Parts: sequence; structure tokens; C-alpha cells
Amino acid sequence: MYPIALHLQGKKCIVFGAGKVAQRRVWGLLESGAEVTVAAPEPMPACWKNAKLTYLQQPYAPELLGENLLVFAATDDSAENARIVREAQAAGKLASSATVSPDCTPDFTVPAHRKHGDITMAVTTEGDAPSLAGAICRELEPKLAEYSELCTCLGILRRAWKETMPDEIRRMQLLRILTEPKALELFREKGKGAYLAYASSLTEEQLPACRNALLMVSFGTSYADTREQTIGAVESAVKQAFPEMDVFRAFTSGMIIRKMRRQGTAVDTVREALEKLKQKGYTHVYIQPTHVIPGEEYDRLCADAASYAGAFAVLRIGRPLLTETEDYPALIQAMEQDGVIEKASTKAYLLMGHGTPHIINQAYPAFDYWLKRCGFDNVFVGTVEGYPTLDTLLEQLKERQYQEVVLVPMMLVAGDHAQNDMAGDEEDSWKSVLTRHGYTVTLQMQGLGAYPAVQALYVAHVQHMLELSPEGGER
Repeated sequence: MYPIALHLQGKKCIVFGAGKVAQRRVWGLLESGAEVTVAAPEPMPACWKNAKLTYLQQPYAPELLGENLLVFAATDDSAENARIVREAQAAGKLASSATVSPDCTPDFTVPAHRKHGDITMAVTTEGDAPSLAGAICRELEPKLAEYSELCTCLGILRRAWKETMPDEIRRMQLLRILTEPKALELFREKGKGAYLAYASSLTEEQLPACRNALLMVSFGTSYADTREQTIGAVESAVKQAFPEMDVFRAFTSGMIIRKMRRQGTAVDTVREALEKLKQKGYTHVYIQPTHVIPGEEYDRLCADAASYAGAFAVLRIGRPLLTETEDYPALIQAMEQDGVIEKASTKAYLLMGHGTPHIINQAYPAFDYWLKRCGFDNVFVGTVEGYPTLDTLLEQLKERQYQEVVLVPMMLVAGDHAQNDMAGDEEDSWKSVLTRHGYTVTLQMQGLGAYPAVQALYVAHVQHMLELSPEGGER
């Protein structure tokens, strides 16, 4: 057996089967960034409902091997797994099997493993005692947190010395000293501060001061003008409020990133941005999402950031616009301050949110509740892809004698949904439907990011993130 760690980001892999072993394989592949296809005759398990994978409800067929780099035979049938392995190997693929069969020899096995930060521990017994491999992992797992913190320190030193110490041999010598028993004992007994002080004493070179980066993460939009009026405006407000920080941009929408790149405009994914910050030697990285709610995009952002937890001395993630209870009245006050909404007896405001199957969709009816509590009985919240729907809003409008309806995007950017689903000329757009119901429709075509009072809320969220203690609580 030859131990190896594979970078599978963007690589095609296929798993045959949908049982417990197959599920473990799939989650591991997804966490590594692989492009995963699953094929099994049974319906897709509920646990994969929101997973980014391709599910084919069909049994194994040789043509499914396609362009996949890795093949995982994880059905409940040992003979079927052996067949998959043999045919995958004949097609030049690397194949693994969840079962043992004398009829085939898989190319690789998946070892028992544990991960903490940048430290991954894997144990294999070459198939002789899988339960022992798991037991070894469980016994050693408590030590990983300590080693992960140590790895963070060494990573910071290594990147800093690369910039200040051109002698590669000298750098290697220093790093070896810092992993000797004396240094490790100092780390365990005295902590990170004493360890870094010891590292500094080993060289006459002065270690660079902390380098702070603020990564502003948005869903994104391919509409260039509104992008800078909203996302760009929020970023500018943050830059002005925190001049000591180097501010960077990343988007979470893969579709928008690909479209912008085709148009000649480069923008990073979260992982790409964090990797660049790591290579540039930043020690303290703060991530502020501009998402309105902490939904699926925010979850993916957190997952991407988690894979870089050991790359920086500090890595923190701020709150989306509507996260804590106090965020709701704060946004209402900001919208009123900038004239986005106002109280009126004959004019209604309909706020269009995106909507999501994520549980956080409840934020939209919650915001509607807070509007009424703050006296805005004429302001209603609906969504494009969630609840409340436009039909729900129409029922509420019938109960009042409104003559005019103002449509407002409850999104950071007035992008595709605002341009088409809200303000488009198609018969199913909100504007068209409301017009057919006899309302005079007025359009506000600015996203929330264009309003100074909303920009100030994002600045406040960054400030709150910076004021957290290293352990994550308030100072």
C-alpha cells in the first residue's frame, strides 16, 4: 500500500450504491470539492436532498464510468462490487470496493480518518482489522486539536520567513528546531504565545506584524452597473470605516462567477480568495458576508472557510444582515431613514425577497411581523422562491383599500430577480400581475446595498466581528 493524499477539487468521481457506506464516501468526496455522481436503483436518500451531486436512479452500467477519475463500488452486493471494480480497472479507472471479494483486487481503500483544521490523520490496516483502525483514530483524536493549533503557528512562521528569510536551508533548520521535543513541550506547557516568542528568539530577523485581511463575500451579480452600486458601495463603506484592513472580494454563486469570467471579469470563489490570502502571508482574516439571511449560500461559505481554519492565526465569519433578533428592527429603521419605505394609508409597499427551501426562509415572515410591530401596516414581505408568495400578498392587499403598490427588492442587489421576476414585462412578473389586479405600480429598482443606512449596518456587523475575543465571545 502506498499512502497518498489527493486533491480532488473539481475532479469527477462516481459512487455506486446509496447505503451507509456509500453515503460516507459521498460526503467525504463532497467535502474535498469533488464533482460527484451517484448511481443506485433506489430513490435518492433524503440526506442528499440539498447536496451538490448528480443522482442517477439506475443500477450500474459500464457506460456510467465515463470520465470519472475515481470509482467507488459501494453496493450491498459483493459480486456486483467486484464486477464494477474489474470493469473500471479495464477502463483505466482507479477503483475501490466496500466489500471484499476473491474475484478482484481494488486499487485503493479508504482509511479510517479524522480531521481537525489542517491536520488529517488516516489509519489503515490493509484490510486485516478495519475496526482496529477506527479504534486507533478514536484514541488519538483528542490530540488533533492541539496539533492543529501547532500547525497554525508553524504555517504562520513558515510563510512569514519565506518573505523575510531568503536562505531556504536556514528556514528548514528553524522549522526542524520548532518541532523538536523541547519546543513541543514548551507549546504544551506555556501555550502559543511562548512558542512564538521562542521562534522569534531563534532568528535575528524581526517577524512581520500581524497582517489583517477583510474578505467581503456576496452571492454576486453579472449586472456590472448594479454590482458596483450595491456590492461595491458596501465594500467602499467598509474600506472607509476600517482603513487598516486590506479588503478583498469573493462571490458564492458559481454560475455568476463563470459568467463574469466569460465576460472577462475575474472574481474569486471563497476558497480561491482564502488560498490567495494564505499564500500572501495574511495572519488575521475576517469574512463578512453581504447575504441578507444566513441560508444555503452562507452555509457553503462557512463550510469553505472551515477548510482553512488552520491556515491563519485568526479566522472569523461575521453575521448576514438578518441573523439576530435586533437585526430586524435595525433594518426597518435603516430602510425608513433612506426613504425606501414609509407609512401611508393608500399606498402599499411589497418587498421582494429571494426565498429559499432552507429553514431560514422563516426570516421573511418574521421580518413582515417586525414591520407591523414597528407600525408599517402598509408594508408586506414576499418571496420569489419561498414563502410568503405573491398570491399571499394579493390576499392581504384585498383587505385594504390601497390604490398604489410600490415594488422594492429586499435583496442586496437589484439583479435578475428584480429586473425580471419583479419588474419584467412578462405576464407572470409581479408588476404585470398587480397591474392586472387594478393597482398602479411604482418600481424602486435599487438593491439594499445602494442605501447608506444599510451600508452602515454592514459596517456595524464588521465592527461586532472584530470586537469578538479570540475564543469567539465578547471582549
